[in-house]
Amino acid sequence: MATRIIIDTEKVIEYRDEELGPLDPNFVRVRTVFNYLSAGTELSGLGRDADGNLRPKRGGGRLGYSLSGEVLEAGPGVSHVKRGDRVACVGNGAFHATEVLVAKNLVTKIPYNVSYEEAAPAAMMCFALEGFRKTKPEVGEHMLVLGAGLMGQFLVQFAARTSHNVILIDKNERRLALAPKDITALPATPDCWEAVRARFAPQGAESAFFCLGGDVTALFEQVRSVMGVAPDGVPQGKMSFPGGAKITVDLASSSGNIEFYSSAKAGPGYRDPVYEAGNEYPVGYVKWSPKRNVKYLLEEVSLGRLAVKPFITHTFPFRDALSAYKLLAKPGTEALAVLLTH
Repeated sequence: MATRIIIDTEKVIEYRDEELGPLDPNFVRVRTVFNYLSAGTELSGLGRDADGNLRPKRGGGRLGYSLSGEVLEAGPGVSHVKRGDRVACVGNGAFHATEVLVAKNLVTKIPYNVSYEEAAPAAMMCFALEGFRKTKPEVGEHMLVLGAGLMGQFLVQFAARTSHNVILIDKNERRLALAPKDITALPATPDCWEAVRARFAPQGAESAFFCLGGDVTALFEQVRSVMGVAPDGVPQGKMSFPGGAKITVDLASSSGNIEFYSSAKAGPGYRDPVYEAGNEYPVGYVKWSPKRNVKYLLEEVSLGRLAVKPFITHTFPFRDALSAYKLLAKPGTEALAVLLTH
């Protein structure tokens, strides 16, 4: 028996006791230690009424896709983890619940020197990494990162390893202060775009990463104005959208040769039940599966090359998830990574 959090049409969220059922040979039963709350995907199912109170936009939906915990039992088809192992779980099955059943390719052993807290947001680390890889970034490239939320904080760390020509922009100066010291962090003001032009002249911004949600059309226009321009006057460069942003854009001559990349997964195979349950893709054709991504990222945390702890701003008891959602939904919130503890 496990207790799971779902969206409820009347109570906003509800705690529901459910039988997990038998353990499939290629699945792992995990006792949850920390759940990571998504400020994007999960809050998209919640809204606010005229009084500012949270209200569900839909009912019955399961919540959660990233957690850390302890293996209680591994199916006979699972060989990389065993009972008692500390693991990170991502994607389908990694719900907000006291216990979960997760397919084996979505379960990764946590290195000995990485905490449960640091491993809990593993899925968000993957989203940021995939969004960064989309543009095929080059060493020394002029990179612009929009949004210093958790996704932006992870992505800017990857960017900083590739180039010292990185600018991070956000309205929240406290979040900017957490960014790597070898990049330029700029408050989002009307004057910041002139600073971007000056820093990136004469090539302009060569890649831009939109690590935020909502309608970003106005921001997109600002970013387009600082992108590189070819001798014929046509704008060029690359834009990646891992944050669920929405834009209204004029293409053809208005956007020139700017390349647009949508990124919404933790790697090829994410949400593919055949892959998740153990049917590996051919190595020569699929390079970065979710399984490999999570393993690599946790190793980076272990080596001290990827920071996570500074961004874990709040922890709530599992039974007080509503308070956590209210904090995440608060305009101008200081929250970054918010965890539920069991």
